[in-house]
Amino acid sequence: MAETLLNVVAEEILGKLISLATEQIGLAWGFEEELTRLRDSFAFIQAVLADAGRRQVREELVRLWLQKLKDVAYDADDVLDELAYEILRRKVEIRNQMKRKVCFFFSLSNPIAFRIKMANKFKTIRESLKRINDEANGFGLIRAGSVNINPETIPNRETDSFLDHSEVVGREDSVSEIVKLVTSTTGQQLSVIPMVGMAGLGKTTLAKLVYNHELVKNYFDKKIWICVSDDFDDKRILRRILESLTGNPSQLESKDAILQNLQEELQGKRYLLILDDVWNENSMKWDALRGCLLGINSNFGNNIIVTTRSHKVAEIMETLSRHQLEKLDDDECWSIIKKRVSAVPLTPDLEAIGRDIAKKCRGVPLVAKVLGGTLSLKKVKSQWLTIQNSEVWSSLRDSNDMLPILKLSFDYLSSPSLKQCFAYCSIFPKDYVMDKEELIQHWMAEGFLQPSQGSNLVMEDVGIMYFDILVANSLLQDAEKDEYDNIVSCKMHDLVHDLTLSISKLETLIVKGDSMDDISLVRRLSIQSEEEIVPRISFSKEHVRRLRTLVSNANLFGNMLSNFECLRVLRLSGSSIIELSESIGRLIHLRFLRISCPNIKVLPKSIAKLYNLQTLNVRDCYCLKELPKDLKNLVNLRCIFVWSTIYMSCLLKDIGQWKCLRRLPNFFVSQNADRRIEELGQLNQLRGQLNIVDLENVRDKEEARRANLAEKAKIDELGFFWGISTKRREVNYRNEEDVLEGLQPHQNLKSLSIYGFGGKKFPSWMLRSCDAKDALSLFDNLIDINLNGCTECEEVPTLGCLPCLKFLVIEEMDKVTCIGVKFYTIYSDDSHRNALFPALRKLKLKNMKCLVEWQDVMEVTAARVVFPCLEEFTIKDCPQLTSAPCHFQSLNKLEIGGVCSRIFEKICSKLTTCTSLRSLKIEECGELSQIPEALHNLSSLETLEVKGCPKLMSFPSIQAAASLLRHLAISCDLSINDCPNLILIPDLQEFRSLTQLEISGCPNLKIIPDIGEVRSLTQVDIFKCQKLTRLPQWLWDCRLNSLSIGGFCEELDVFSILSSMTSSHASLKYLYLYGWTQLNSIPDEIQHFTAIKMLFIREFDGMETLPEWLGNISSLRCLQLYRCKNLVYLPTKQAIQHVRRLDINDCPKLKERCAKGSGAEWSKISDISDLFIDDEYIIRGFHPTLAEVLENLELIAWTKVNSLPDEIQCFTALKRLEIWNFDGMEALPEWLGNLSSLQMLCYCYCKNLMYLPTAQTMQRLTKLEYLKIYNCLKLKERCEKERGAEWPNIAHIPFIEIDGEYI
Repeated sequence: MAETLLNVVAEEILGKLISLATEQIGLAWGFEEELTRLRDSFAFIQAVLADAGRRQVREELVRLWLQKLKDVAYDADDVLDELAYEILRRKVEIRNQMKRKVCFFFSLSNPIAFRIKMANKFKTIRESLKRINDEANGFGLIRAGSVNINPETIPNRETDSFLDHSEVVGREDSVSEIVKLVTSTTGQQLSVIPMVGMAGLGKTTLAKLVYNHELVKNYFDKKIWICVSDDFDDKRILRRILESLTGNPSQLESKDAILQNLQEELQGKRYLLILDDVWNENSMKWDALRGCLLGINSNFGNNIIVTTRSHKVAEIMETLSRHQLEKLDDDECWSIIKKRVSAVPLTPDLEAIGRDIAKKCRGVPLVAKVLGGTLSLKKVKSQWLTIQNSEVWSSLRDSNDMLPILKLSFDYLSSPSLKQCFAYCSIFPKDYVMDKEELIQHWMAEGFLQPSQGSNLVMEDVGIMYFDILVANSLLQDAEKDEYDNIVSCKMHDLVHDLTLSISKLETLIVKGDSMDDISLVRRLSIQSEEEIVPRISFSKEHVRRLRTLVSNANLFGNMLSNFECLRVLRLSGSSIIELSESIGRLIHLRFLRISCPNIKVLPKSIAKLYNLQTLNVRDCYCLKELPKDLKNLVNLRCIFVWSTIYMSCLLKDIGQWKCLRRLPNFFVSQNADRRIEELGQLNQLRGQLNIVDLENVRDKEEARRANLAEKAKIDELGFFWGISTKRREVNYRNEEDVLEGLQPHQNLKSLSIYGFGGKKFPSWMLRSCDAKDALSLFDNLIDINLNGCTECEEVPTLGCLPCLKFLVIEEMDKVTCIGVKFYTIYSDDSHRNALFPALRKLKLKNMKCLVEWQDVMEVTAARVVFPCLEEFTIKDCPQLTSAPCHFQSLNKLEIGGVCSRIFEKICSKLTTCTSLRSLKIEECGELSQIPEALHNLSSLETLEVKGCPKLMSFPSIQAAASLLRHLAISCDLSINDCPNLILIPDLQEFRSLTQLEISGCPNLKIIPDIGEVRSLTQVDIFKCQKLTRLPQWLWDCRLNSLSIGGFCEELDVFSILSSMTSSHASLKYLYLYGWTQLNSIPDEIQHFTAIKMLFIREFDGMETLPEWLGNISSLRCLQLYRCKNLVYLPTKQAIQHVRRLDINDCPKLKERCAKGSGAEWSKISDISDLFIDDEYIIRGFHPTLAEVLENLELIAWTKVNSLPDEIQCFTALKRLEIWNFDGMEALPEWLGNLSSLQMLCYCYCKNLMYLPTAQTMQRLTKLEYLKIYNCLKLKERCEKERGAEWPNIAHIPFIEIDGEYI
């Protein structure tokens, strides 16, 4: 199929070249005649391309002729682009010289030499074209009719129908069967169900339907989705499982560390793991992964679903019968096609043709979906007949050969440029999530998105149109949307990806491992290196001169970057890349540059000479210190992202020079001339998101108006940010109301955020949003509003009439005392409206310290409906509030806390009519003594949490929820904490699917009721309930993974029950014991639990020694001792030989005996790898060379350590030190000055840190350039500029960032 692209590429490039040559004729100096000849030659050749494309399949000579033509067309494109670059370069340099009021024309490159060079290149192209023309005449290629010298642009159209991804046909029985299977496999520790079928049958779709099924959501505690593909490496898969569970990327390299973290995440949890697209047929690899999964979690009921094309894979992995996906019948295929063509008037003739095409789909839903997308763009019978009668149907070699059928959709894409965009996607790996915006930037850089002459569209608009067409054709799928319903990313089905590779195999190469591929003929290259394994290929100029796209995660190029002289796209990533050569500035054709290299420190200055650059994306470069100075010269720049540090974003200046700019996420205002807000004034093409930060630096309304926001019609999301109070005192303009008045946005805005606004009232353009019943509101398109930290505002704006508002957050408006009728409407008689806040889905009201009254609009106006669509409501920390509305009939999630009991009862009073409430969280309601009756009958409730309600005396009977809770093996978590007056909790007999039960800090609770069904319970925490008279007998029958128990009355023989818990003896892994004064030992019954990995022992004050039988628990890895004040002796070293972590906290006698090197017990614990004493990490030593080579160190979550470990002072090569969550530390040591290489120092979430080393010590850190302080409240106050006690110690540091603000 690769020959198909020859014709497409040649046609697309020739069309572009004719247009470019026409444009350049009027600009070039002395090349007008050459350009005219080139244009005419291109036009002649383009006229015979259609015939050549038809004949190339049968005639080898014609195919070779097309290959030559394509190569010459690429060369001509480079020559014309070089000419355009030179014209642009001269304009930029002359402009810069004129700004300096000096004009040295002789300092520019020699124009005569350039003309001679270009004349020779034009001559070479012309001679090549003459030979190609002569060959075309020899072949007798037929000339087509008139030629449109502008590439076709496809008209816009409706796209709603293709955005619905719920169109699944013929799999209902399969879904029900598999859901029933995975929710009933309680007899196996790890059940594996393979789904087997050929490509395109919908294995992944079926797995997704199961994965997202309500019964599955409720049955499993954790769900994990991993796309495996052809790289079945157990460590990689385990790391990806961990990343899926935590939601964060993992840098762990040690398999053991990964397994330990997975154990913590999955302890006591029942999980479903999807392994999608598995190809591994090596049983040993599967056994290795299976062994790890069983070691992590041996609970019964865990399930794996595997999707694969291979029966051999299924045979190796299955524990339950595989599910063989069958093909759809013809009617089901027609049903899929019919949905896709719903916008086409379906005549009887068209239906007959469509049904015949459905038969030809051979029961494969992907083919039906793709062809349906193609037919949806065809409106007349002849176009459908062309597809029905295609030669493809008769040329298929076997029933599973789907690529030729899928290629029909490619063939019928409407323009060569669109076909190029589709083929380009082959550069990405299978299952890669393609960011929509970045994909369009790639296409744009390659030159695929040229608008028609005279069109009002820009390249990004054409790209969006092409993207939507590919989604409509199902050539792109799995579209992810943002909260505004815009598609932001997508994937490509494996079979469709195979199609892109088959089409573009002469153009694109993906290199993995130590490949030795020849890349001399390739146009697009992706290098996917793994660790130290890199390809062994030559990057000489001769081998890489044709490349137009290069994607690499390996440090391979050094000073050879200039060899890639034709590059349009360069994308570099990976920690191995620590610097870029200045030779990058010679890549004059470069349009797209993305750098994601965490260890790179400086960007080459020569980047500022890439005058053709359209996209500059610098992200995750955490060591980056500065940006090139002359970025203002990048006059073609359309998009700039600097996602490394806030400080880096602050360095962007003179942005007003970027007249073509479309995307600028953040702009930091300064009083310096190069960063004033007026720099935004001429950038009226900006689109998407724009945050304007440090608005305290804007002088007045007139200066604010120079930003010209009202003219920026394509900005969707706008954020206004004022800085911290110290910055305002420095500037002291006191003009915030005027400034915000001058920042009026365009009415197309979808999202508005205002942070730290210090005015007393909002601007008129906000307050007039509902000033006339028939007027178009400025905010009629707003979907999201966030008002945060507007501490001086005395009232909230009128927002209830906004028709599209879905998300509203109001926080820290300290002066607001009343939310009245004006919040909803300015009319007392608003009966003409159907509803107020008609579309609002999420409402958060938080930290309103002075709010006393929140009026119910339905009580004081004629309004009939308010909040009809509200699904999530959060109200917290409004301590003075005495009234609030209660009309929330659509709620499914309610969080309430920090309010008086009267407000709690008012809000909950109408919840009996709310049949949708699934989650209720109650916390810090200090006066709440009982749960209102309204909550007793919540039949849909899944999750209930009650925390920090010290006066709560009784818990409601919530039996109404039990019918649903029987099916909730995952989300039914009942948690009751810190309610000291609680004496009664409800009957739990009907709760048959409870998995986690926590009851703690309830000292007056006497009885825990029986639970009807305990087999689902995996975690039970019952402790600090001092009046509890007995433990429930149902504990005997539980098969627990985690148990916390103790802290009861001293008469209760609590630990004897442990010997009776026979069902948990082999499953319990985490045991937390809370003792009391009289207990002189831990219970012997612990020995029965043979799987314990972690043992926590607290407040056994009568215990002097730990028993030797601990050595019998060979599975024990972590031992934590807390507040055992008389504990003196540990068991022998042999008894704790398996322990890898030991924590000793507030055990004064044992601490003394465990002193490093000198204590009597030290020899017993000296080999334990992780040792903490009073939360201080005891470093037992390190390799002597480590101190000489370690450059980056992060210390995280040593929450009770009161100082940094002294051993760190030896790390003299350290360049970056980050300290997180050291809650017990108040001061930093003076030896910090020994870290002579330190360049970056960060303190984050150290809530008690107050004191830095002395100024003399800090000044010894001569290389320290960047200090970051984040969420360290006490230190932040002491580091206030010019005022804080610590300011003299840090004033010399060049760059200081405090809570995201550059000081």
